[in-house]
Amino acid sequence: MQTIHLNLFGPARDFAGAAVMPIELADGATVGDLMQRLGERFPEWRIGLQSVRFAIDDAFVTAAHKLSEGDHVAVIPPVSGGMSEPQADLIVLTPDPLDIAHCYAHLAASSTGDGGGVCVFVGKTRAESSDDHGPLKCLDYEAHETMAIAQMKNLANEARTRWTICSVALCHRVGTVGIGESSVVIGVASAHRDESFQACRWLIDELKREVPIWKCEVWESGERTWSKGDQTKAAESGAL
Repeated sequence: MQTIHLNLFGPARDFAGAAVMPIELADGATVGDLMQRLGERFPEWRIGLQSVRFAIDDAFVTAAHKLSEGDHVAVIPPVSGGMSEPQADLIVLTPDPLDIAHCYAHLAASSTGDGGGVCVFVGKTRAESSDDHGPLKCLDYEAHETMAIAQMKNLANEARTRWTICSVALCHRVGTVGIGESSVVIGVASAHRDESFQACRWLIDELKREVPIWKCEVWESGERTWSKGDQTKAAESGAL
């Protein structure tokens, strides 16, 4: 076990009832694990936690960040000072490994009482070989990050117009993703399973068509090839 020291500010301090608080976590625990533990310890704060950010040494960290013994973690609510209307959807574009458990926990927590079904799709880098290039080494993802985040939010909003949804998780890696590692996690919580299955399938298909993220295949030979992707939208717009 390891001890982490929390420094809580604003509404977060009021929820926890303290400005400084030690908390014990298992060795190798991540910020996502910390968030889950706080939700268990303060159930009334579980939804509000979705709008909280965490920082170490004056720098924000992601849910996948591994904690170390003695870390001082700042728990930072929205700077506007309010936590009454947390973001229901989890939209993530990150170079860090995707935390599948955190995605599921977000969907489950944000649909408490309303969600009867949670569907999660995980896309991973598969081992393959090319006659021209030999075995695949890894994938390398590049994104127009601000536009990608905006488009992912648009897809989550459009999904809500098509199905009755409690919460959406759209999480994608950028940078190098090795064989067997997760590159994308799509999740939907809804009242009924059919809606969550349909929305999840639609979201992954549209993400691959609409969001400016490019996949480069890196081969053991040292060669790199770009995936052509779906050119339908370009043709429809007259760009081709």
